[in-house]
Amino acid sequence: MTETSAEADQLRQIIARHAVWYEVRAHEDVVGVGDRAERVKTGFDLELYGTHDHGHSSLTPGCERCTTTYLNLHQVAEWILPKEKRPSVYNIEPFDHSLHSARSTKRFEVELKIRIHHRHGWEEPIDECETRCLAEMEARLREIGVRRH
Repeated sequence: MTETSAEADQLRQIIARHAVWYEVRAHEDVVGVGDRAERVKTGFDLELYGTHDHGHSSLTPGCERCTTTYLNLHQVAEWILPKEKRPSVYNIEPFDHSLHSARSTKRFEVELKIRIHHRHGWEEPIDECETRCLAEMEARLREIGVRRH
């Protein structure tokens, strides 16, 4: 077994343990001032969600199990990020020690958000690079069995 397949197997175990899934939203910023202000889709937010072990969550935000779940989601996030430098950049937001209720589920889960946006010119609309990077990340997620809601 290669190092890559061993790592993928470890990530699949994490995915099963935490019932990991994801959503994608366009990220919008207000660009301009006053009458010239407008909402512009400037990137994407790829949100990974996971429950405490075995697909169950208790309402204890910030507990040790939440932190472990976030750290496991972080491993998945690091694995899907493009490795080479591009015109886009990807930021993994810090753990907020909260449980989130996603729109598509009624469960409370740990969330890890990856922001995909321009390296320069944050106010520019989504372009081919952000779209391509998102597609590559989604392909990597599918490769290890993470489903999209």
